[in-house]
Amino acid sequence: MTMQDQLPERLQRQLSGERLLFSYQTDRVADGSFGVHWIAVTEQGVSVWKEEGTPVCRLTLQEIKDARAVGAIGGGALIADTYEGPATLVRYTAALTPVFNYAAKLIGALAKGEEPPAMSEQDRLRHCPSCGAPLPESTAICQLCANNGKLAVRMLRYAKPYRLRMAIAAVLLILTTALELIPPYLTKVMIDDVLQPTGSADLLLPLIVGLGATMLMMALMQAVRGYIGAWVGSKLMGDIRRDIYDALMKLSLAFFDRRQTSQFISRVNSDAESMRQFMTEGVMYVCGETLRIVAIFAILLSMDWQLALLALLPMPIMLLTSMKLWPRIGRLLYQQWRSIFRLNTLVGDSLQGIRVIKAFGREREETSRYGMANGEVIRNNVRTEGMWQFIFPAFGFIAGLSTLLIWYSGGGKVLGADLQLGVLIAMIAYLGMLFGPLQWFSQMISWAGNAMAAAHRVFEIMDTQPDVMDVSSPRSPGMIQGEVRFEGVTYGYEKHHPVLRDVELHVQPGEMIGLVGHSGAGKSTLINLLCRFYDTDEGVIRIDGIPIREIAQSELRRQIGVVLQETFLFDGSIADNIAYSKPDATPEEIMQAAKVANAHDFIVRMPDGYDTRVGERGHKLSGGEKQRVAIARAIIHDPRVLILDEATASVDTETERQIQEAIARLIRGRTTFAIAHRLSTLRGADRLVVLDKGKVVEVGTHEELLAMPDGVYRKLVDAQQQLSQIRGVGS
Repeated sequence: MTMQDQLPERLQRQLSGERLLFSYQTDRVADGSFGVHWIAVTEQGVSVWKEEGTPVCRLTLQEIKDARAVGAIGGGALIADTYEGPATLVRYTAALTPVFNYAAKLIGALAKGEEPPAMSEQDRLRHCPSCGAPLPESTAICQLCANNGKLAVRMLRYAKPYRLRMAIAAVLLILTTALELIPPYLTKVMIDDVLQPTGSADLLLPLIVGLGATMLMMALMQAVRGYIGAWVGSKLMGDIRRDIYDALMKLSLAFFDRRQTSQFISRVNSDAESMRQFMTEGVMYVCGETLRIVAIFAILLSMDWQLALLALLPMPIMLLTSMKLWPRIGRLLYQQWRSIFRLNTLVGDSLQGIRVIKAFGREREETSRYGMANGEVIRNNVRTEGMWQFIFPAFGFIAGLSTLLIWYSGGGKVLGADLQLGVLIAMIAYLGMLFGPLQWFSQMISWAGNAMAAAHRVFEIMDTQPDVMDVSSPRSPGMIQGEVRFEGVTYGYEKHHPVLRDVELHVQPGEMIGLVGHSGAGKSTLINLLCRFYDTDEGVIRIDGIPIREIAQSELRRQIGVVLQETFLFDGSIADNIAYSKPDATPEEIMQAAKVANAHDFIVRMPDGYDTRVGERGHKLSGGEKQRVAIARAIIHDPRVLILDEATASVDTETERQIQEAIARLIRGRTTFAIAHRLSTLRGADRLVVLDKGKVVEVGTHEELLAMPDGVYRKLVDAQQQLSQIRGVGS
């Protein structure tokens, strides 16, 4: 039983005893508006009802060829591909995407007569264990239950190395705040004691000089404090970015398999900036403004306590309003971040796949997708910024009412000779200074909200444990000989769906093994496990008799070299890419590796030779050139175990010959595992290992396996020969 939501009894009765495999309640109806439909999948077919139980559609499995979940901005649709065309079963919001991705896999498997898939963790909706709220994509942190106090303390630990400079900035802040309180007082003295018929003219110049000196000192202190803030902020930003990047580099491949890599660019840059802004500007701002409020409140009480209390009447209203708005502001900020995240992900995917977009003429469709995502960002920005534009004028109006009260009450006292005019003017000035920070209290909420959300995402990465961990006391194998054993190895990227099953294989040092099988048979998974990109679910892999789990990953990979079909080159020079695994390689070593890889000749023909920049992902080189640079990179790495994954695929005959010559030199004296699209290229292997549905079904030389008329390898060879003949006729 893989059911997720309990189907109401009134609907279960309509299934007439059919065995229920899956059911769920959607949150959108057929026209895309919000509402409820129920879907149920049984061993006989798929049924959909309205909330009250009215049937919407019913399809038997015999009518369905396949099923798919089609995503869109903000939601998606579950579509059944029938023999009469596609049929939309249900619609749903983005929150239910994992559930209906599984539903599509289940319906498709049933329609094709395959074994129904088990539900993995990725297919389940994730909820906070404390409050039950749904957890957003890409995070396991519940924004509603997170302890922001502990988070703030953890953030502020980054400021610890710079506490002396921050203390100096804090002292300057206190002095600046104190100086800001002097001008209104000097203005009071000037009005009451100088600018009167009986006033002393001798005090005018000193008071003006005092005002000027105060302004100069404030400017100097603000400049010094600003420089210290910029210095500390840059250091903090660098520390946070470094720790995020270090954490990402330590995570296993499985972590990145489950996520879109473009999201991490945002975490490294914009999230780190939000945290820095809060620590260097937000904290200092709050401390400074709190100090100012306390000082001004004390001065107002000393001048006229009755007017002071009257002036402070609006303050509780402003504070309560701000606290009331906090949850809504937090939701709006999160929605804004999510829409920007989706937009950035879309841009990243589109730019990485720009060649595919151009090749299929899909520019208009991609522009349309971007327009929809951009529209979502605009709507969220309008909602968020619109709220700020409402809050600030509202707070300004409330502060203005307080000023009017002081003018009315204080003005009456001045006319009645109960209060000096200078005191009233000073109180009005201090009142303006008091309500300024209160109006911008919401800005602090914005800073804090952004920083806390960013910190949740950043610390989640830092706290994530790699799926593949080194043991506490790893064993050092020294220079390995290259004996490899797979003992009962079983592994699946999803635990319920093994890709490899009980694999047994013993490889002698220096032996070349060709891995053969249909697409999806588990060839690449086998070499991923050997490199320990993933850990086996069952069984052990040994190198020279030592389980690879007991060898440090860095030590293991120093002795394994990989040449992949899709070669990745970094945006640097050819020499830099060849020497990637050995940064201290001499120019002579780089050149020698290139010669062995048959790359030297084409490199020296380039205008800048070995200093030629290859461009992003090596796009300035042809496929064969990139492949030979990758072989040179493996040669200079000098591995004891070599892995060749489709190293000669998708190149012309002459280039393949040059690559084969380079590989022949590379494999001498090394244990080699080779996967090749063209089976003929594996004839030189000492043994061929044939995988079928994750199991080793045949092992032997090329000739031995060909001699098995009903063998899997023989069928693969015959199929390739027939395909070659068809191509020959077509050409």
